[in-house]
Amino acid sequence: MAEMVTFHGIPLPRGMDITEGKVAVFPRLPAKEDDIFIASYPRSGSTWTQEIVWQIIHDGKIDDRRLDTRVPFIEGLIIPFKSFPYTVKDVESVEIKFASFPVPRIFKTHLTYEMVPKGHDDVTKPRYIYVMRNGKDAFVSYYHQHLNMPYLQEIPSWDEAFGIFMKGEAQGGVWFDHVLSWWKHRDDPNILFLKYEDRIKNPGDAVDKIAKFIGKEVSPELRDLIVQQTSFNAMKSSDHTNFTWFKGIKGDGYIRKGQVGEWKNYFTEEQNQLFDKVFKEKLEGTGLSFEFEG
Repeated sequence: MAEMVTFHGIPLPRGMDITEGKVAVFPRLPAKEDDIFIASYPRSGSTWTQEIVWQIIHDGKIDDRRLDTRVPFIEGLIIPFKSFPYTVKDVESVEIKFASFPVPRIFKTHLTYEMVPKGHDDVTKPRYIYVMRNGKDAFVSYYHQHLNMPYLQEIPSWDEAFGIFMKGEAQGGVWFDHVLSWWKHRDDPNILFLKYEDRIKNPGDAVDKIAKFIGKEVSPELRDLIVQQTSFNAMKSSDHTNFTWFKGIKGDGYIRKGQVGEWKNYFTEEQNQLFDKVFKEKLEGTGLSFEFEG
């Protein structure tokens, strides 16, 4: 796995000129009333949601630009991967660049609630869509993402990666804490919660929920079109959404399988028991539950 450095509870790649000051600027960035932030722990369905939101806003139009340019990745402002065209070098430039993105503005982020950009006052309420996926499948998907990335210097075993995920030493931090940071605000009217597993079973319902949340009317015909155009196979085969622009990406690519229950092919009995133990300790009584079986 890539070596990480942690600022404000956020693990980020080491050796990329990422500073505490750059990270600290995120919650101070002045979000606008009409901004939409798609937030998640990594590998939980944010890419899927980005394209759905984009197509809802643009009446089902397929855009031939890369998804990460249409829907900028907030952390990409300070992570200098070659694929991000909007990375800047200093704190002041982060603020300037964020303000320069044209409306309608849709952003992707893996930040916790505490660190995500907010409105500049108590009146401004940008909208947030938080996408949740059961942590076991998220871990497995995240593991494969790292295996497929060209920058990986050493290939970890699954057992090594599991320990890293449980300790929160991968980007996104501790899965349990990340989910809870957002779930604590479940009654906020400007936050919509979606579950990855629900969307696999009923993608049309997800389109309807998102459209209602962002105040956009969607006809049954348009809903069905968006479902078709954002299906797993459509996203995986489209050069505008499958992240093939990540030069050197290996294996089965950025968009893999989109399944529920793949964790059973990886988790040992001991790992499963440990996850379940921490899950109960941290999430019991919160009203939050997940489907772990496909």
